[in-house]
This record gives sequence, structure tokens and C-alpha cells, in this order.
Amino acid sequence: MSFDAILGQEKAVRLIRAGLKRERVAHAYLFSGPPGVGKREAALELAKALNCPSAPRDDSCDRCETCRRIEHGNHPDVVRLAPEGTSIKIDQVRRLQREFAYAAAEAEYRVVIIEEAETMTVEAANSMLKFLEEPVTPMVAVLIADREDAVLPTIRSRCQQIRFVQPLPEHLEQRLIGEGMDPALARIAAHLADGGEAARRLAGGEEFARLCEQVIKWSGEVLAGRGDALISLQTEWMRGNPDKKTLETVLELMLLWLRDLLNRMLGRTEREVFTRWDAELRRQSAGWTPSRLVQAMDCVIQARRQLSGPVQPQAVFEQMVLAIQEGSFHVRSDRSPLSTSG
Repeated sequence: MSFDAILGQEKAVRLIRAGLKRERVAHAYLFSGPPGVGKREAALELAKALNCPSAPRDDSCDRCETCRRIEHGNHPDVVRLAPEGTSIKIDQVRRLQREFAYAAAEAEYRVVIIEEAETMTVEAANSMLKFLEEPVTPMVAVLIADREDAVLPTIRSRCQQIRFVQPLPEHLEQRLIGEGMDPALARIAAHLADGGEAARRLAGGEEFARLCEQVIKWSGEVLAGRGDALISLQTEWMRGNPDKKTLETVLELMLLWLRDLLNRMLGRTEREVFTRWDAELRRQSAGWTPSRLVQAMDCVIQARRQLSGPVQPQAVFEQMVLAIQEGSFHVRSDRSPLSTSG
């Protein structure tokens, strides 16, 4: 990995690399933005670029021992600080201060990466403030937060703030295709994932194509109102106690698929995500009305919301299937007088 591999964050990366190239590196940064958009990856790349002995000043070679050790969390001079429980506590910051009271063992710059910086207690933040203002050794601190305004103003004022954005799916799609990913899967992953790294993992995973096929097949069973949908639920989705992350991906894929069905019915084919499954889109969209598809999408959104709580996933999925099928029965009932009237 290098800075170029961080997808959809061209402006943030440009600012970081400009400081490296001009040798005007801030002593503290605040990387803020939505979860999963590459903040942690950028912090690691900054640590590598500061200490890589083989690359230009504004990037890393990503091959030397220093880069590999930093990447895998095995370098003594690159330290990560994360919440213990729900917050970063003053004792953690004090330990960090004691550790950084000594000169670097190997690196040119010591780097501390502080994850979820917005969770610092007031006492920890005050102690961190002193740590940032009075560094004992050459060091760079990178604070990572989802929202910059959740970090205390006194901390923010000591940091160079760099904002990371939610990348556009179109940009992610083109980058993934450029990396050799399957174009059809790259398009789905770019619309499904929160950020570039998640999109890359999805599109490059061996199981993703099969999961897409399964969801499309299952959607056809659900929308047709057949009992096969509940059988598939038992034999495929709930077999082996799947983790909630996989089930969340199933719901996200289904929501994207339903949206494609709606776009097909409205003639907005240029917005479709599942470009490889034209025949199945045409087949499943037949016999539905836009209002019923919107109701089905609402059912999936409600299931996704319930799945994040302390509930049994199987009960959530069964309720969703039955709710969608109730709508589909109404559609067939509404259409049947027209079909028999000639």
C-alpha cells in the first residue's frame, strides 16, 4: 500500500504529501471524516513516509523492513492508542508520555496514532494537550475522529486538520477497475461499501460474486411470494450461525437490487448497479408497481435497523420476508382483475 492506494481521498492525500515534500510536517494532525474512508490507512502511510529510508520524502517504498513493520504494527517507534472500553483515559495518556520520554529506538520520527480521539475524557484531553505542546523527542501525533467538532477545541487548535470525505461511488468504481477488479463487482462494491478499503475488500473477495448471485436469486423468491424464500433463509442465510456483518451485507445488497428494479421500472437504466444481470432485472421487475417496490425497500431498511439491536437475526429476516410478500400478494390481487378482463 502507499498513499496512491487510498481511494477517493485525493485532496486529503495531497495536503499530507505536500507537507512531507516541503519538510513542513505538523507536530500534530487531526484526521476527521466518516468511518471507513481511509483515515487510519493514511496515518500509517504518514508514519511510513516519515521513516522509510528508501523512498522519496512524500511517500514510502512499502517494501523495506521499516515499512513492513509499521504496516503490521511491529515497529517500536510507531504507537497506536485506542479506547479502553468506551473512552481514552488519563492513565493511557500518562503511559504514552512516559514511553515517549525516551529517544526513538530506530526511527527518525516517533509517531503516535490516536484512534477515536473524540472519546478522550476531559482529564485525558488536558494531559494530551501538554503532551502535544511539549514533545520531548521528535514526534508526530495523528488524532483520528469521525467528527472534528467532537474533539475538544483546545486539542483541535494544536492540530493541522485534514478532512476525509465520503468518496463518490463512481470514483471508487473506476479506481477498482483500474486495479484489475471485475468491473461488474467493482460497481456493486463501490455503491455498497462505506469507503475505499471496504470496497476493495469486497470486490477482491472470492465470496462476493457468489453472495451477489445468492441475493438476486433469493430476491426473486421473496418477491414472487413463494415459500422457497423461507426455505432458502434456513438453508443458506442462517446456516452455521452467520455473523451480523455478513447478514448486514445481504440486506445492503438486497436494497441495492430493489433500487435497481425500481430504476428499471422507471426507465432510469443508467443508474443501475447490477449491470451484469439485465435479464434477471427485466424478469423480476415484471408485475410490480413502483409503490410496492418502495414498500419492499422500506421493509429491508426496517430489517437492517432491527438487526443492529439485540435481536435474533432469523426472526428479523423472517419478518421482513413475510412483510414484503404481503405486499406482493396485494400487487397480484390488484392486477388480476385487469388480467382477466381482457
